[in-house]
Amino acid sequence: MRAPTGTARHAGGARAAVVRLARVSLRSNGWVPNQHGAWAMLALPYLVGVWRGIGDGAFRPVIIPLFGVWLVGYLAFYVGGLWLKSRRRPRYLPALRAYLAVAAGFGLAVLALDWRLLVWVPAFVPFLAVGIWSSAQRTERSVLSGGAMVAAACVMTLSAYTASRSGGTVWESLTTARAPIVALAVLLLTYLFGTVLYVKSMIRERGVAAYSRASIGYHAVVTALAVPMAVAHHPSWWWVVAFLAAMTARAAILAGRRLTPKALGFGEVGASVALAVIAVLVR
Repeated sequence: MRAPTGTARHAGGARAAVVRLARVSLRSNGWVPNQHGAWAMLALPYLVGVWRGIGDGAFRPVIIPLFGVWLVGYLAFYVGGLWLKSRRRPRYLPALRAYLAVAAGFGLAVLALDWRLLVWVPAFVPFLAVGIWSSAQRTERSVLSGGAMVAAACVMTLSAYTASRSGGTVWESLTTARAPIVALAVLLLTYLFGTVLYVKSMIRERGVAAYSRASIGYHAVVTALAVPMAVAHHPSWWWVVAFLAAMTARAAILAGRRLTPKALGFGEVGASVALAVIAVLVR
């Protein structure tokens, strides 16, 4: 095979430079989030709710635009936060307007397919309000803001579950659930809030003993609280105890270690996949 000529190598390098520049431009203008762990937080609650909902009900078309609202709504929330944090710089407006328009379109499709899901909107509003306020105050990385976003994510578990159940009210769908869906939503809330403390102790507050102790202590306490659940309910809940114990060990072993945000994000993806499998199996 003939080696590439200097001209060919130059052209290939130029194309690579253009691609890198495009990526930087998309990120700097808010089109593409740079929060690697956020994707796991988006996918996990939705997938658990849909999977358990289909198990108790059936596949319903509404779950597709519902995911669209969830995903594109997050993108709009992300770039909107950048816009507020930057004191309303216009460079973020194209992405914000585009994402809001697409999210609204998905939202209308959801209501056209199942208007009952409108009842979940008030449950999201307080948490989104905290997130928006935090961005405006430039405190979007605070524990309060992270906790609010985690709570909103776990409301999605219940929303996605009821989207897969037809007939009756949303409340009836939850109260007649064969899957332990409310307990699973609490489990996801417990895990995801733990990641807020863990990631904070590993990046922005790395080396601060109080944050490391808070992360380790929180994980240890929720692991202990999960034991009575396993004793009182199905033996499969011991997998939950084992998972939370592993998260406690992770928080303790890695405390103070220097890890990149990307490495932490991939770690969260792996832990989220493990928890998703457990959430499918528990009874």
